[in-house]
Amino acid sequence: MSEKQDIQNTESGQKEIIKVGAYFMVHQDELNDIAQSLLLLNDYGETWKIIRKRNRFYILYDGNRQYLKLWKDQKDNLLFYFGNIHYNLFFDTIEISVDNTGCVIYTDNSIQCGGKVIEFRNLNVIDIIRQVDYRLVNPFIWLICTKLY
Repeated sequence: MSEKQDIQNTESGQKEIIKVGAYFMVHQDELNDIAQSLLLLNDYGETWKIIRKRNRFYILYDGNRQYLKLWKDQKDNLLFYFGNIHYNLFFDTIEISVDNTGCVIYTDNSIQCGGKVIEFRNLNVIDIIRQVDYRLVNPFIWLICTKLY
């Protein structure tokens, strides 16, 4: 078990606690490569466009003009950045998913996904995302639980 993981007893049994550092990082890059995939996430009546480019995920919002970028560094910290799109995007693959994971906000700074809890140690990233656009919280939680951790 690594330093960032811990098992804690709760009333409902054991939960794996994954402690993650979260950092805002200015990291602009180009999204205009053709070799990227598009994930359409159906989230309770709203469809989110999420771009996957290598190990990075971009949640499009504001009429597909802005994005929230999420990725992990070599130490498994969560890095995020908000950016703008000024050009057309092309995709060579499309995947469709439905958010039926049941992942929820566990505390102000953690997410529960089944038997694991992902806790952000140093930064209240959920609140930051909520302040930028509260609708981004659901696809953010889905990506954290299903693709990143």
